[in-house]
Amino acid sequence: MPTITVKNLLEMRKFAREFVDTLKGGEIVGLIGDLGAGKTTFVQLLSAALGVKKPVRSPTFILMQIFDTRARKGTRVRRICHVDAYRLKNEMELFAIGFEDFAGQSDVVTLVEWADRVPIIKQLPSYREIRFGFGPEDARVLEVS
Repeated sequence: MPTITVKNLLEMRKFAREFVDTLKGGEIVGLIGDLGAGKTTFVQLLSAALGVKKPVRSPTFILMQIFDTRARKGTRVRRICHVDAYRLKNEMELFAIGFEDFAGQSDVVTLVEWADRVPIIKQLPSYREIRFGFGPEDARVLEVS
């Protein structure tokens, strides 16, 4: 599992852009880390790199948001499905909000904050994971799989 240290917002933006270049569509990306570790910031930067025009905020209370992207050369990604699993009581609630309507679709990238609260998604074939941790001097340490 590669580990990357991100020292500031510019480096996080660079990482998000590089990560976008690895996306083909259909991926489900679990984002795991403590409060304030950078999960939502990463989603905002990744969304910007994909051309999302609307403000991207953590869907803590509405649980899931869908954003249209602008077409990017080399990717079929047309939408982002952003899920916040923090308030889910169990994995069944994930499917009750319509997760399966977007997850794994060839033109969608699904980003799940607090993915460790819904471990069933790790079984999905297109699952990838980024773990966000704290490093020295306000840096973030990202473990990518």
